[in-house]
Amino acid sequence: MLNSCSPYLKLLDNKGIDWYSSLNKELAERAITEDKLIFQHIGYISSTKLREDVTNLFSDKAVASLLNDNFICIAEDKEDRPESFLLALDLLFLNQDFSYGPMNLFIMPDRRPIICFSDCDPENFKEIANSLLQAKKSKKELLSQLADELSKRAVNTGVITKKCGNSNFGRSELTEYMLYWYKGMFDKDFIFRLKPFTPSPSSLYTVVEYLKCYPDQEISSKIESLLDFLQYSALFDPIEGGFFRQCEDHTCEKAFFEKTLEDNSQFITLYATAYDHFGKESYKETALKTISFIKEVLSNGKGGFCSSTTLVTSEEDSSYYQYSVNELSILFPGDYLNIAAALGFDITAGKMQKQTPLRVEELETYITSEQLQSLKKRRSEHRGHFIDKREITSYNSQLVKALTLASKLLVVPELISVAQDTMEYLIINNRNSEGKLFRYVCCNKKRMLGYLSDYTNFMDATMELYKSTKDEMYMRIATSTLAVIMENFYKPENGMFSKSEKSMQAETIPFKRESNIDIIRPSANSIMAGNLITYFELTGNSYYLSLAEQQINNIAPNLLASGPMLSSWAHKILRYNCIIRSDEK
Repeated sequence: MLNSCSPYLKLLDNKGIDWYSSLNKELAERAITEDKLIFQHIGYISSTKLREDVTNLFSDKAVASLLNDNFICIAEDKEDRPESFLLALDLLFLNQDFSYGPMNLFIMPDRRPIICFSDCDPENFKEIANSLLQAKKSKKELLSQLADELSKRAVNTGVITKKCGNSNFGRSELTEYMLYWYKGMFDKDFIFRLKPFTPSPSSLYTVVEYLKCYPDQEISSKIESLLDFLQYSALFDPIEGGFFRQCEDHTCEKAFFEKTLEDNSQFITLYATAYDHFGKESYKETALKTISFIKEVLSNGKGGFCSSTTLVTSEEDSSYYQYSVNELSILFPGDYLNIAAALGFDITAGKMQKQTPLRVEELETYITSEQLQSLKKRRSEHRGHFIDKREITSYNSQLVKALTLASKLLVVPELISVAQDTMEYLIINNRNSEGKLFRYVCCNKKRMLGYLSDYTNFMDATMELYKSTKDEMYMRIATSTLAVIMENFYKPENGMFSKSEKSMQAETIPFKRESNIDIIRPSANSIMAGNLITYFELTGNSYYLSLAEQQINNIAPNLLASGPMLSSWAHKILRYNCIIRSDEK
């Protein structure tokens, strides 16, 4: 595990548990020979709360002893093994657990899953593990039946089993879908039940794109209010820019201090598009401040960008994102009370109490650029800040597209150069001579072959660059990437695309996955459908439009009741209808 580039696996490595980073053939045979259950844990570094819960669990000596004595233990990072993560997420949902992890799975020696849960309370964890060990001893047949049942439910969850016929999903159905989602979001308690509150910028982007085609004053007003709220809430960092990934709840009063390249790239696209539609200068400012954060904090200095930034110590021991009134009085002795008020501080609180700065409208009129630089510099002296330096192909590709769109929508031509430099970095470092992509680069080493999400976002970015620059090189790369995808990921039996290469062996659990559901991020298959539509627009080759049509037909029957879970698909259906059914506009 110490040889891994994953900071999350390195975090787990010193907790006293005999971890393995993957279930190889020898380990699988050992599990069968020794008749041991397999324990698989999947997590990620960019969540402060998740990391604290997991650290608390695996630092418990009784938990470590229980796992080492009775189980083969596998630990995985979702950024390394996104297919494992997607499958585990399905298993959580089947267990009525709608969190985003971490995932704790107990698995039969023959790799059939028994249970998956996110609870990291040590006492609850030990109770579940001991119950399974007891069942293995005295009710082995019942345990096997339980694994059979979960396996049957999991095999087809989120997977298209066959090609579906014409869906005839037109404007009226899209409007019905949007109204259904709108009512679920704003007329019910959907947002209020989200804990932690994790906004989905890609879903909101779909709504803005819908409003551009089909104006609706009521929906428009609600979405504009939500966009205003997000950019002035604790989710947005007024000092360095960029959005934190989560807040404690819908009030967004308490942020969880992690920022990811993926989320912030999607926020750039969202606010640039919202600026283009609503015309509010604050949206342009939000997009540009987010770009500045990425360029200043996540850049590797060579053209590529790192995966995320977070805190790696407890909130009590960390101070990177917060300041006290006392600090402000030292930095700005003559003006600290005005600056504290401008940052939304409670000046009646204790002078040493750490507070999170808030963005207010016209912040720059209260704080000079020199004062802002002093606040940024002060952060470098604070504790707990960590950058995950993996240069993940999918996330860098999303940034390329976001910058390319922002260059046009925000009318900032120089952004296209940053997008081109990042694409050049990916072509040189994250792509081999055969056109295959690596999942990420770290420590100057290529790490594992890419997944469908890497390929689809990379192809999407190259076509967006071609549309903006007319440089034929980008179109050639898009075409060659499409060929690799069709050869290695396309499934003719259902018209969809496998999340990993078809020839790749399934990971710990013996089912391979499709990425069809838009949970927080757009699913890889929905991005692929968009790529096929764009490729048709650029080449006129109707074969690729027919492939996108089949994907849409497969998904459309599930759309109306899905809400934001299929929002990226709604956007692709919108695009498809604009091409094929323009008479319905």
